[in-house]
Amino acid sequence: MVHESSSGIVIFRRMNEIQFLFLMKKDGNLDFPKGHIEKGENKTDAALRETLEETGIECKIIPGFEEKTDYYFYYDKNNIHKDLTLFLGEVEKNVKVKTSDEHEAYVWLNYDESLKFLKFDNQKNIITKAYNFIKEKLYVENN
Repeated sequence: MVHESSSGIVIFRRMNEIQFLFLMKKDGNLDFPKGHIEKGENKTDAALRETLEETGIECKIIPGFEEKTDYYFYYDKNNIHKDLTLFLGEVEKNVKVKTSDEHEAYVWLNYDESLKFLKFDNQKNIITKAYNFIKEKLYVENN
């Protein structure tokens, strides 16, 4: 079995409600901006680099949120065990998103929509933790 380590960022913006950014993969599934940790990188550097490569967004990581998950999948005749670390990042409400050729599109979803459209339980758990962190730890104004 192959083992991979990745990191990424749960990106949100404050509109009249909290909205999360998801990238649509070619198979139609939604995902966070994330990718492999390259040699010499730490998890934070990889998350920032992958987010910039996949969305065109430079964002700051908000201290205090770091969630880890792992999952298994099959790719190119290999069983792969991936561990993933996700951080939280906020962007301005009018930020421009420019997806890479890895993704078909992007979408902003509020919390309830996220739970409805995300396919995997680990993604739903992460978005729930992110939403609760934002509501409990960050001042959220309606603007």
